Amino acid sequence: MRAVDALMECLKAEGVDVVFGLPGGANLPTYDAFYDAGIRHILVRHEAGGGHAAEGYAKATGKVGVSLGTSGPGATNLVTPICDAMMDSVPVVFLTGQVRTDLLGTDGFQEADTIGITMPIVKHSFMIQHPLELPRSIHEAFHIARTGRPGPVVVDIPQDLSRAEIPYEPVAEVHLPGYQPTTDGNQKQIRIAAKALANARRPVLYAGGGVVNANAAAELTELALSDGLPVTCTVMGLGAFPAPHEQWLGMLGMHGTRAANYAMDEADLIVAIGARFDDRITGKLSEFAPRAKFVHIDVDPAEISK
Repeated sequence: MRAVDALMECLKAEGVDVVFGLPGGANLPTYDAFYDAGIRHILVRHEAGGGHAAEGYAKATGKVGVSLGTSGPGATNLVTPICDAMMDSVPVVFLTGQVRTDLLGTDGFQEADTIGITMPIVKHSFMIQHPLELPRSIHEAFHIARTGRPGPVVVDIPQDLSRAEIPYEPVAEVHLPGYQPTTDGNQKQIRIAAKALANARRPVLYAGGGVVNANAAAELTELALSDGLPVTCTVMGLGAFPAPHEQWLGMLGMHGTRAANYAMDEADLIVAIGARFDDRITGKLSEFAPRAKFVHIDVDPAEISK
């Protein structure tokens, strides 16, 4: 079996039913494999469009999106959707073609350091160096993309390796300890947060896209209703709380509602769940919610206190 045929088997095992892509010289073997794979391919007119389409697919279905591009300019055209998927925590696997292994480092036709270019804007990236690495790398890419804080993963596949014949056996379940998020709360911190909430006179519940990604809208609504908390959100958090409800303040920030922004300015406690405090939300940081204490809940520890 060719490595690209094994790639198709891996995609099907991950539940992939559609791929958004654009062919080029370095990924033509992958396109040959589509003929018998039974996976729908949507041809785009620009790699960036395919990357954003994969993002939209992931948001709409809750599955990992897949985008396919060729080497060099094809891969660099994917930089914007890769960065967007990272910022918005969208699980997408980007499959890029690469020049033959004997041409790597020679400034070959349409050669680019895809791994180096995308390293700051991905959760992880794989440079396939042997055809036998491809099946497990694909499954690990999907695992990483969907686990913890979702995000983009790049798999860079040299053309000659994609055509190589390999023995294929289905990959056993992937377990990567480094990508297993901590979901058990710190009981001491929970007690402190509960006490702060009980003592607050003007609390506000601030929700972000993390609530939507976690399918936790019902839990958010239950928390808001049980304590009578007014709710605001980021643009990525829209839909996490029913808009017609009397406790709904509207979206927060530069493009948000007056009610939400005034409520945050007057709040003495802000409970932020799955949300970032970016400049479009806070404005001048030193004057944002000057009287408030903060409880920040997020699956990604790097986001706490940002």
